[in-house]
Amino acid sequence: MLNTIQQSAISHDRYQVELKLDYELDRGKKTHYRISTYIFVPRSLGITEDSYPKAELYSDIKNYIRIKTPQMNLRDLSESNLSPLRVIQQAIRQPSWYQDDEVNETLIYELRLFGAMYKSSLREHVILVERRIKEVAPGVEIQPIIGNLIDELISQSKKLSADYRGLYREFNLPHVKKEVFLAYSLVDEYVSLLIEESATELFKIVLENHDRTDQRQYLHKLGKIAERETAHRAVHEYGSIFKVNDENETAAFRASVIKKFVSGVLHLSIDAQQEGKGVEQLLMALVAGVSMVFATVVAFYFQSVYGSFTFPAFVALIVGYMFKDRIKEAGRALLAGKLHANLYDRRIKIKTLDGKYQLAILREKITFLKESDLSPEVRTARQIDPFADLDNDRQGETIICHTKDIILNGDLFRKAFAGLPKTSGLNDIIRYDIYPYLRKMDDPVEDRLLLSGGELKSVLAHKVYHVNIVSQYTSLSPKNERIYKRMRLVLNRLGIKRIEYIHL
Repeated sequence: MLNTIQQSAISHDRYQVELKLDYELDRGKKTHYRISTYIFVPRSLGITEDSYPKAELYSDIKNYIRIKTPQMNLRDLSESNLSPLRVIQQAIRQPSWYQDDEVNETLIYELRLFGAMYKSSLREHVILVERRIKEVAPGVEIQPIIGNLIDELISQSKKLSADYRGLYREFNLPHVKKEVFLAYSLVDEYVSLLIEESATELFKIVLENHDRTDQRQYLHKLGKIAERETAHRAVHEYGSIFKVNDENETAAFRASVIKKFVSGVLHLSIDAQQEGKGVEQLLMALVAGVSMVFATVVAFYFQSVYGSFTFPAFVALIVGYMFKDRIKEAGRALLAGKLHANLYDRRIKIKTLDGKYQLAILREKITFLKESDLSPEVRTARQIDPFADLDNDRQGETIICHTKDIILNGDLFRKAFAGLPKTSGLNDIIRYDIYPYLRKMDDPVEDRLLLSGGELKSVLAHKVYHVNIVSQYTSLSPKNERIYKRMRLVLNRLGIKRIEYIHL
């Protein structure tokens, strides 16, 4: 079951790493996962619990939770009755559909869903092309392998875009609400951008493998597709037209906004609250009560023995107060440690956007750990090499553990998305700002002298730092399983240089 959890990491930009977790939904009523991410930071970067408080750490993390995009291949997206395109076509066949508010809301939702599903279908198709090329043995022509896949993408994209654009005359009418027509137009522009981007990506893939066989026919077809989509956006005066020798500021901004508009249909409502606040206050009150009992008993005892207004009674009151204060603080520290081990920092209710269904409960906490706190499995997965130990002055590394515990309600998932194609779970997208790690780094490049061939030469040396990440995935229900994955962030003072996956 844990093998279905997919983790991907990309550099969203120079200062943000984006981790994406897929939580697969089991057939049963409850699916329970716990993911602990251990971040091993070199001591030289000055990251400690004092210099990087938990509140600041949370502020550097952005979380987006959404349902996994319902899966359909390009042909099914065109022909299946479950396709949003078919739902839209059926809705506008109803008489006076534009006067029904519920139908209008459904249309906006289905239009956006079509755009989101189309993006997923195109992405999976391009990934399949790349996979098939990698599987080809040396010397074998790739044309029979990928030719039909490229033809399929071209033909289905042409059919899907024609079917979608055929709806224009139904939406471009006087009584159609402007919100509905705007949604149709934005998704049309988005579809055009997706087709052009996929054609461009395939063009690059074919070009890189051009020496293995003659692929000029596909290069020509893909080039024509890109030109056709650019012309389509120009005719409709869409602003997302990218040009050579231009800053393309407007095009990039517009494309980004439309992407958020479409993908937002998959997002869920998130209600985050601090966990265990009431329990913590109650236990702290009990500790204060215990310390007060101690001070009161001491005071009563000495007053009964020596009298109320005597010097021994006065000393006893002071000593009792001193120990009362220490008992209270020691008790609070002890309880805080116990509570933190058993409670989480935040409890997040994940609901549908209308708030009707609570799909999951996500709890998370961040902890700074000592190396002795690590399990043998995590320590083995980290595999500290001698150079890392020397780099940290043999003091180990700063270890930050970010734990997420999530319970998915299968019954409510099926009720909430009954009208959709198979919805298999949640996407948890985490953007983590690594800028605080860069503050104490050396310059990214330095000049060094090299004596080579009897001559002094100047060479450049790139200074990098390694931040290792070990992820522990645990399935608690319906099966108890555990797996580990590891990656490494290679950073310099300018930000993220690359991300490396390390096989365990």
